[in-house]
Amino acid sequence: MFYIIGGVATLLFILVIIVFKEKPKHPPSRAQSLSYALASPDASYLNSIVRLFKNLNFVLLVITYGLNAGAFYALSTLLNRMVILHYPGEEVNAGRIGLTIVIAGMLGAVISGIWLDKTKTYKNLCHPNCLIQ
Repeated sequence: MFYIIGGVATLLFILVIIVFKEKPKHPPSRAQSLSYALASPDASYLNSIVRLFKNLNFVLLVITYGLNAGAFYALSTLLNRMVILHYPGEEVNAGRIGLTIVIAGMLGAVISGIWLDKTKTYKNLCHPNCLIQ
């Protein structure tokens, strides 16, 4: 089964390499046309990464997301062990606690997104040079 999936994926990869070009002959929109005209030839991926990491707001965003994701992954990885250590035989409840954490995070993201969209208070949280404007 995996050989078939690997073969199909390889065939599709080869077709993409052969058939698709880097850019279309004609830009799909005026904005894309302008973007092609204004693009500097010396711009590279590495330069854009370096420029991003010189932006303080981006660095703060990366740090806060990393802390948030790291705390979630650490908690969810060790949750079963922590619960079983203090409450032997409660594996099912450890799963329920994990499910509750995931659902609470999803609901919190939706509710905070709706709140920020309605009140436009995200502008108060950001410096004028922030990525989100």
